[in-house]
Amino acid sequence: MKNPIIMVLSLILLLGCMSQKKEYTEEESLEIARKFVLTSPTYTFDGEGLKHVKTITLRCPYCWEFIFEFTSRHAGYGDRSGQMVAQVITQHTARVTVESGEVNSAVLDDKWDMIDQKMIE
Repeated sequence: MKNPIIMVLSLILLLGCMSQKKEYTEEESLEIARKFVLTSPTYTFDGEGLKHVKTITLRCPYCWEFIFEFTSRHAGYGDRSGQMVAQVITQHTARVTVESGEVNSAVLDDKWDMIDQKMIE
């Protein structure tokens, strides 16, 4: 009788350990956020000079908000190919939240949703 109970408890313990999330470091999360901005349509269209300016530790495990700045050679957001755009140097601020290795929020200039590629209403 004790053997089946021990086997069940061992199995529960094993499965519990297998389902634990990877522990991400601040540095790993910063790199995830940096790559996200570098590959975003606004940055790839005409962005340059990406600079990490601030890190905010959030109240959940493995959660940080990273703030970046960069410039674009034209006004606007996203991939503006084929659009008439004003040729003006534009300063941008990106706020990217990474939780457990995944970007779950990314906002440019408090106006543009970098994940859904649309203006925030």
